[in-house]
Amino acid sequence: MENLHNIVIKEYVSIILFERSPRNIWISKRINSKKEFYNHLQCPGGHVEVSYISAKQVAQRELLKKTGIKVRLQDLEYERTNHYYRMNEWRIVHIYFLRTKRRPTLTEPEEMIKWKIMNVQDIIKEPVIDSLKDTFKGRQNETRIIMIEGTCEAGKSTLAQMCKKYFINQRKSVKVIDETFITKDLRRRIINYKENLKKYKEEEIKNKPDILIMNRNLFSTIIFMDMMGSTGIYPKEEQQITCENNKYWEYIKRDVEVIWWNTPVEESIKRLICRGRVREIDIDYYRSLDQAYKKCMFEIYPNMKIITKETLLIVEQLKEFLPNILNKKIIKIEY
Repeated sequence: MENLHNIVIKEYVSIILFERSPRNIWISKRINSKKEFYNHLQCPGGHVEVSYISAKQVAQRELLKKTGIKVRLQDLEYERTNHYYRMNEWRIVHIYFLRTKRRPTLTEPEEMIKWKIMNVQDIIKEPVIDSLKDTFKGRQNETRIIMIEGTCEAGKSTLAQMCKKYFINQRKSVKVIDETFITKDLRRRIINYKENLKKYKEEEIKNKPDILIMNRNLFSTIIFMDMMGSTGIYPKEEQQITCENNKYWEYIKRDVEVIWWNTPVEESIKRLICRGRVREIDIDYYRSLDQAYKKCMFEIYPNMKIITKETLLIVEQLKEFLPNILNKKIIKIEY
């Protein structure tokens, strides 16, 4: 079994530039012998840094940096995402297409030769970078990822299923990842990651859903640990060790829309009591957890796109409210 704790996940973008047909594209050749893929043909692209909100913004930046061409985000058309695995590195490369009459300029002469137009059939006969070689395997869906966060009994599962039904009615393909993704069984979690990694390596993951709904996620555990840390149960030093490898999965949060389903804590406690899931001595725990959510949500999700007010809705009201949330008419509300 591969040691997933040591895997480094890196994201990149590549942009295919063409004027009339994507079969004739702008390419250059790498000439820096000290860097990877020396003497290989390439298209514009670069590394996605953690600080960037979206991969498309990075594509916009790299295009300007490598070619001098400035474009609007909406001009970049998503094509597909390719996965590569070498040694302990998992590389994720997002491909964008851009139709333009503008000619790229040579901005990094120490790194590459002058840009030129070349036919795809001629390109594949030469040494080329992986992402350029695999670009023309066919278009994929650009998956919209929605994360639903909230304390215990906030109504996250109900909201996730209603979101699923809403999108299915719009003829979208939907996948829901529930809370078993953050199961306490660390061995099972690692096995799940290994299985997905194996599929990526063997190129078995081809069809992506239009919508991916995540009912909590790997980073939700940080909130629970913070709450336990404030009571002395889980010291900060131990938390840091537990979360040491989370940095490799930061890419999961980059392009998501987070819905913080912030149901009033007393309502959540009532639901827990009705379901026989809480004793009187546990009530302070759930109140502390609610405060931990208020403290940590902005730290964990700095690019949070959707935040509800304190939400107390019956299911019938939620049906009317849902389109406003999913169409982003509910905007960020500061606490």
